[in-house]
Amino acid sequence: MATGNLASRLHLLIDRCVRQYPEREVTSPTKETEKDLLLSLSQVLREIQSGEETVVDHDETADALYGPKSKEYLCLERLVADLVGLLGMKNVHIKHLAGNILVEVSESLVESGSQWDEFIRLLCECLRLAVIYTCPIPAVSSETGFGSQDLRFLGSDVLKCKLEKANWSTVSDIFRILRNILKRLSQEENKELLDVYLESVNSTLAKVPWCRVDTVFSHQRQSGTLGSTANCEEATMFLGNFVQFLCSMVQQVHVVEDSDDFEPSHLILQKTIELVPDLLRWCQPNLESQSGSCMSRYLGHKLLVLMIRLTDKSNIKCTILLSWLQYLQRDSQGFLQHTLTKFKPVQDNCLEGSPFFVSLSDKEVNETHSNHLHRLSVFLFLRCSFTLLYSSRHTDKQCEFDCRKKAMAEMFKWIERQIPGNTFSDHRIYSKKSVEFSASFVRLFMHEDDLLFKVLLQLLSVPLHRQELPNVEWGSLEDEEQITLFRLSTLFNPVTLFCIFLSELHYDHQVLLDYLISKDIGASCAEYLLRCLRAVCDSWTLFVEFPFEGSTNASSPKRRKVLPETSEVEQNWRLHPQAFEDAKDCLLSLQNSVVKLHQKKLFPYNPEALLRRLSRFQELCLSP
Repeated sequence: MATGNLASRLHLLIDRCVRQYPEREVTSPTKETEKDLLLSLSQVLREIQSGEETVVDHDETADALYGPKSKEYLCLERLVADLVGLLGMKNVHIKHLAGNILVEVSESLVESGSQWDEFIRLLCECLRLAVIYTCPIPAVSSETGFGSQDLRFLGSDVLKCKLEKANWSTVSDIFRILRNILKRLSQEENKELLDVYLESVNSTLAKVPWCRVDTVFSHQRQSGTLGSTANCEEATMFLGNFVQFLCSMVQQVHVVEDSDDFEPSHLILQKTIELVPDLLRWCQPNLESQSGSCMSRYLGHKLLVLMIRLTDKSNIKCTILLSWLQYLQRDSQGFLQHTLTKFKPVQDNCLEGSPFFVSLSDKEVNETHSNHLHRLSVFLFLRCSFTLLYSSRHTDKQCEFDCRKKAMAEMFKWIERQIPGNTFSDHRIYSKKSVEFSASFVRLFMHEDDLLFKVLLQLLSVPLHRQELPNVEWGSLEDEEQITLFRLSTLFNPVTLFCIFLSELHYDHQVLLDYLISKDIGASCAEYLLRCLRAVCDSWTLFVEFPFEGSTNASSPKRRKVLPETSEVEQNWRLHPQAFEDAKDCLLSLQNSVVKLHQKKLFPYNPEALLRRLSRFQELCLSP
């Protein structure tokens, strides 16, 4: 489609496919109609993908009535209306094809450089109308189907006539299409297009009557149902697609420091943050009533991922962070109630996504997903807590809601659940329990490399306190805060965690090297090593004398060698005299490998800073 008016040609191509079927045949099609429509839509999709020019008769009458530019917009509007109208059909293959055609139309308009902004706004307008028609309010006009409060939002008649019978499935499909378009845009690396997309989505999300959606889901909570089973399933699918869409969109947002708060990226992040409480409330019945089901796990996963990504991208108000903390403690499927010291090394992530994953029992699969959600919950809890406890934005005394004190109280409850306060009375027992906790904590995250380094870097924000238990009386808030800070500094001591981290890798420098050269986590690993090596050099005695659990031979997905299993060693607590030598050999071997790769110009980035830290480490190893 190299010449002529693209919107007109695309519209006539699609209209030629759809207009041969009367409205009643589209809404209640026979199997023969569905078959013919599938064949026609497949042909349309192939023609658009091929980019071949479609011969179109020029409509001079339309030009005279509307003008060339208005005619192109009307053609685009009808094109979008026809395809979105097909999303109301029950045949999933037809819906899938209609969605794919819309994505290809978007791609064609991007390549042509014309009318793409109008196209995305029309598609977003379809989303708004679909939500309104899916969630009607009692006082509506029999003619329009809209309530009086919607009169100022009345949209195009062309779009409305195709969306009058919209349902949750229609809304889900539009979100899915918008997400697929976003994935294509991310490959373009065109900030101008992305800004238009974000502006359109943000404007639409601001206009959607979310109070209606809330009313529908509030009724679900009160009555335990959304009506028919099919309607309930469609509403659940809507939630899944909506949260997935928001996750993808937040991931694509790039915020520049000191940028304008009215930039599209800032606005869409703020709107998404505003929607999180609603999403948590709407999804909670599914998380409770379908605990352990695929959809329950999926919703739990996506909600946690969404909140984690928002903390990555935006400076969130302290009151919002506190509300997320309280949600995690109260409602997040009970994962924060788990005791980490009971966590044992399991190979729960090495088969996921492989054909062998299906060979696991249902119990093993559930345990795998539960451990994943447990990791996400703990990570988000720590990120929100540490932001409130240690960030300069939240340590001042100007917060009228006392968010820092409340966050401290939440952290105190979580730590008390992990290591009860009575263990503090015996320093030897506390030292053992704290190292057990730290080891279990690292093991929990060892199965997901990207999350592992995120949490290890997050824990480096914990300031070190004196190594003796504060002499305080229990009961006062000040003493509770002092004890909590002391516990955090011992449980998450960076040198201790680094020693355990190396132990869990079985001191295999090749695993560290793989981390460093990884495209996904190389930068995070390098930053972690740099900061930990500095901490090690500053706390050399602790590093040299650190007591290890003797379970360094336990099963671990990161091991490269088959080491002898010794159950007795795993069960006993003792000093591991070889630990320092193993750690030293591991890090010096890593230094040697990085130097060789760097000399051959095979290392993916400049490792000079890391090599300087390793050289300092080597000097300390050689000193008497």
